[in-house]
Amino acid sequence: MPRLDAARVDAWRALQSVSAELVRRIDEALTAEWDVPLGWFDVLAALARAGGAARPSDLAADLRLVRSSLSRRLDRLEEEGWVARRREESDGDHRAVVVLLTRRGRALWREMNVTYRRAVQTHVSTHLSDADVAALTRVLTTLAP
Repeated sequence: MPRLDAARVDAWRALQSVSAELVRRIDEALTAEWDVPLGWFDVLAALARAGGAARPSDLAADLRLVRSSLSRRLDRLEEEGWVARRREESDGDHRAVVVLLTRRGRALWREMNVTYRRAVQTHVSTHLSDADVAALTRVLTTLAP
């Protein structure tokens, strides 16, 4: 195992800093146009990727969030009418919940996705070659637990 040297610490700090800045810029784009933060959009997008329904534990894993953070986001999204929670019986467990993307939520996600993709294009894609994307994907896959 390589030892933790200054170059590795600097690489980590750069990754952390650049990631935070890109998240901030994409969040600003969504908030400016839709008054909806990136974190909320991420939940809608995860539900869309899951076919419109998912268990909270699966959403939390997909978004790499602790359940309590996801629960607060779901509360707000449900208040807006963009998601709904439905109890389902799962192997006799009546406590099982599924989160559903509502028709309003799906429509909002589709419209916001244009803004999201434009922001990612502006702040990320235009700066990376195909080789850069492949290398970045390899590194992130290596780091992902």
